Amino acid sequence: MAHTLPITSLVIATYNWPQALEICLESVLRQNKMPDEILIADDGSGKATKELIERFRSRFAVPVHHIWHPDEGFKLAHIRNKANVAAMGEYIIQVDGDLILHPCFVKDHMTAAKPGYFIGGSRVIIEQERSGKILHDKNIELNIFQKGFSNRFNGIKVAALGKMASTIVKTTNAYNIR
Repeated sequence: MAHTLPITSLVIATYNWPQALEICLESVLRQNKMPDEILIADDGSGKATKELIERFRSRFAVPVHHIWHPDEGFKLAHIRNKANVAAMGEYIIQVDGDLILHPCFVKDHMTAAKPGYFIGGSRVIIEQERSGKILHDKNIELNIFQKGFSNRFNGIKVAALGKMASTIVKTTNAYNIR
């Protein structure tokens, strides 16, 4: 019997860093399997973030929802919960808005999804100088074997190794801008 992929919502948490959110959204646009909807869980960002989300809406073939509340201090869990409640998917993927997602990130999550299970991910850390260059150039074509990356092993995607490790822990790949 074939495994059917669940209806999936991607929740992206953000707060007042539209430059990083832009890079994150660019990486979502490059997914080889798009989520069914995207929800930006915004912990009180200003006008620049709202305008960025508006610009990106037309670039996506799936709905993009901006779930926002006023800035009243660090209330990330609260805004994520609001986005989760608003999500229509059977399966919710949560990421931070300072991540660059591997092109297979959503597909890998959807393929590995099982009722009653939580999937944790791993990430490559991009060092500050390299992050600055990525934010400036807006180039998300990454080579983890160049300078400026740590936790490089987390960025290696080998299907056979992933299947062997799947009985122990499920991992997906993302890159963290600093």
